[in-house]
Amino acid sequence: MLIAVLGAAGVALFFGTVGTATPRLSDMNGLGMISILPATTVAGIALLGLAFVLALGMSRPRPLLLGALVAAIVICLDGVTVVLEPDPRFPTAYWIAGFVDYIFRTGHSSPALSAYFSWPGFFEVVAFIEHVVGSTNLMPVLKYWPVTIDLLSLVPMGLIVKRLHATWRAKWLALFIFTVGNWVGQDYFSPQSFNYLLYLFFLALLITYFGKQATAGTQGSGPAGHRQASRPRRFQLSGLTQKFTPAVLQRFRLDHPLPGDMPAVTASRGQRVAVAGAIVAIVAFSTVSHQLTPFFMVVACAVLVLIRRCQLRTLPILLAVIFAAWVSFGASGFWSGHINDMFGGLGDLGSNLSTSVSGRTTGNSSLHKYVLYSRDLFAATVLLMAGLGLLRRRRLQVDDRVLVVLTAVPFLGFGLQSYGGEMALRVYLFALPAAAVLAAMAFFPAPVRDWRPWRILPAVAVAVIAAVVIFFVPRYGNEAFERTPVGEVSATNYLSAHDSQGIHVLWLSEDPVNDDTPQIPWQYKDIEKIDYEPHQAPLNPASVATIVAQLRASGPGSYVMTTTTQEEYLEQAASYQPNWGQEFRAAMKAYPGVKVAYANRDAVIYTLTWPKGAARVPLPSPVGTFATTIWTPIGLAGLVLLLLVLGAREFTRIWRPENSRLARRLATATIPLLVFFVIVVIIRFVVLG
Repeated sequence: MLIAVLGAAGVALFFGTVGTATPRLSDMNGLGMISILPATTVAGIALLGLAFVLALGMSRPRPLLLGALVAAIVICLDGVTVVLEPDPRFPTAYWIAGFVDYIFRTGHSSPALSAYFSWPGFFEVVAFIEHVVGSTNLMPVLKYWPVTIDLLSLVPMGLIVKRLHATWRAKWLALFIFTVGNWVGQDYFSPQSFNYLLYLFFLALLITYFGKQATAGTQGSGPAGHRQASRPRRFQLSGLTQKFTPAVLQRFRLDHPLPGDMPAVTASRGQRVAVAGAIVAIVAFSTVSHQLTPFFMVVACAVLVLIRRCQLRTLPILLAVIFAAWVSFGASGFWSGHINDMFGGLGDLGSNLSTSVSGRTTGNSSLHKYVLYSRDLFAATVLLMAGLGLLRRRRLQVDDRVLVVLTAVPFLGFGLQSYGGEMALRVYLFALPAAAVLAAMAFFPAPVRDWRPWRILPAVAVAVIAAVVIFFVPRYGNEAFERTPVGEVSATNYLSAHDSQGIHVLWLSEDPVNDDTPQIPWQYKDIEKIDYEPHQAPLNPASVATIVAQLRASGPGSYVMTTTTQEEYLEQAASYQPNWGQEFRAAMKAYPGVKVAYANRDAVIYTLTWPKGAARVPLPSPVGTFATTIWTPIGLAGLVLLLLVLGAREFTRIWRPENSRLARRLATATIPLLVFFVIVVIIRFVVLG
């Protein structure tokens, strides 16, 4: 009861005082949100973390209390902006809402309009739900989406840790580390956030129902079989092994390993078929919704098969065919004609790694660099703790192969491409679920019973309290330009109200070629009617002549838009001089011929006084092709047949495992169809790429 009261007091203190920082949102410095949070708010989250540690110190688990505390931590850390900021945060969330708006209005996607429409699944589902509920107002959804998706992620994470041989303290601490370790900020309203949730459910279902096969020897894998591993124990190596194995490695060699994961649950054939169908459906939807997530799903499934922790041995082939089929046929409008954009970084590990890591820490103000360094340090700490947890488990002779491969598999992403400089973030994000469990085992490594847990609790308390406080720096260090002030939304609404004939909007970028995503709530309405064009922001804020010249060349119906968040980005993340935004606004206002079309404290929109009869410059034509060859209908026919045979083989092995002859015949039929499909895909890439 005392722990519950302590946790409730922490939540009350946190949310009771965080709202007082709202008037100071514009005063954030290079450290972001932490620079304006009241000390009482920080004390509240620290108190909540302490309550969680005390709950871990109890003699037996209290699931309701522990679950409530972890959920409260998620709500505080990920829902703080719901109270602190009036409008939904993060500009890209508005952009995603614009895709949904387009599909809702037109009833179809348009890959020629944007490459993102080549993966329309998420947008179409949300637009369908809008039709069902009869509302197009996504603002509340954008605002509450991050905290909702993060709370839902605890469900599959709970299912995953439930299938592991670990103590209850390690499992609950793993959920906490997963929560605070997810500072990446990909949980805004987006296909990535929803597909990450699907990825977790994919792993949970695969491990729970089709994981390690139960055998007669698994009786020793239960609590009784692990009881001897509750304390560190010595074991013997053969003389030959000792002779050729380094002394340091001998200590961690697994001579008589104990399984770190439990056998798959016992389920009826009907249940297993239904779950297998759900797994395939998850991957299929993810394939048409996101570019990267299905790749990690397919590879994770394949590696689990290789380490004998997935009973569906040909499932990776079925999933890989689904993934390759959509890329080849469904997303051809994206890669046709510029295949180098998609595969140019394939295998270039060094370049992808440097672009994703070191490339993100250059050109920033001295104070803001601490935010970027804190992100690297936070990620490195989680991964190092995961390594320590693995070593401690190996010392107890526990075989954690599932966690090891699920941590390692995402690092293959560095061999694909830089993903716009974000591959390191995505690799860490997808490695986090398994890494969080291993990191928890650095504190509580025993499979069954913790040995003298009170000895480690002080260290756990320090780590937990430090994590919940430091979390605000890597997660919300960019909040000065990732928040969305009310005035910027109003300015965007002004543009939408004047776009009936199509308009051009120039915005200020540090690098128009590579920096093509503005820190403004752009394109959340009428994406086909407003052309947002990045223009070089001058280092000297008074040098606005080139911007005015570009505005004049764009003709009537053209505007220059500047916002406080875009200016903060230039000053903090691109090392532009302090007060650059104020001086730029003054220079634009004073320039001959320039007039202010709309202004508030958060945004200003400039245009020119156009001469009578001036002609409008038409919007750029959508770029895209319908990629087809003579192989398209032939390939699609072969694809359908291949999917039917692969699906029939997999589901036959589940429904009638005793009928091995039918399974072998279906496997034999798969080979020529698979070879034909691969040939068709290669031909399409060669001809259309």
